[in-house]
Amino acid sequence: MKEATAKTTSPFSLDLLPLSKSHREFLKTLHGLGITQSVPSSKSVRRYLDLWLPLVAEYNNRCSSSLEMVDKEIGASGVELVGLVPPSDVAWLWHCHRLAPRRYVEYIHNQPRLATKHEESKTEEVSVTETKTLEADPPFALQHYHREDNNAECDEAKSTEIVEEKGEGKVLILPHTASTAAAATNARVLWEKMYPTESFFLLCPETTNSSCVNLTIQDEEKANPGGFDLLGSALRQKDFLWQISDPNFDEPTFLAKGLENYHKFLILRTTPNGQNQIIVPTYQI
Repeated sequence: MKEATAKTTSPFSLDLLPLSKSHREFLKTLHGLGITQSVPSSKSVRRYLDLWLPLVAEYNNRCSSSLEMVDKEIGASGVELVGLVPPSDVAWLWHCHRLAPRRYVEYIHNQPRLATKHEESKTEEVSVTETKTLEADPPFALQHYHREDNNAECDEAKSTEIVEEKGEGKVLILPHTASTAAAATNARVLWEKMYPTESFFLLCPETTNSSCVNLTIQDEEKANPGGFDLLGSALRQKDFLWQISDPNFDEPTFLAKGLENYHKFLILRTTPNGQNQIIVPTYQI
């Protein structure tokens, strides 16, 4: 029998219990949409590395600037500081990349185009550049373009909500909240301003299309940002949902115990034995 609540005192600044549930919903939705069931395409890799990450960096520039939101190149009309929600194919690659935080941060820091403009002093009008980790805000969010001629896809993605008509289809957004919907629109507006000739959504037929799926040697080399095997990560992570599909992962007490064990695991990692050998956490952790 499920308990309504599971009281626990968390040593963490973030509320990890609802985030763990959001993580599962994110993976379940990607699976239902078929995103995790095939090798990411060369188009998705390019969209993630060459388009999405620079877009997030540009958004961070706007957030960190104390000046008015005015940009001579792409303008600021319609772009708000409410977060960004990536398209589903990009969301999956971004998620897999950030699961290796050290490699992800190293890659971001080594890309001048991803540097964030920062006002060093409020009293001096001096602007310097620094590199800021590009994080997902809101976390575990995605948006997916659903064509009307594929009802099965919509049925599979039950955790999303249709929020907007778009052409001959509809846009599905996760999580289905007003704030996420605003962030989803925000991402599309900024994308259109920065990349007017690029489609925000990956518009490929639902059936396998070689132009969307096949990878050349050059594509595979590009899919190794900073030496990190992005496609290999996606291949490994696609089965993680199966590992956390047990009903226990819906139980508040089980999740609360996992939070407690996670804290103990982190403490263990700081001990000499924990630092000198590889220790693998359980799926609960």
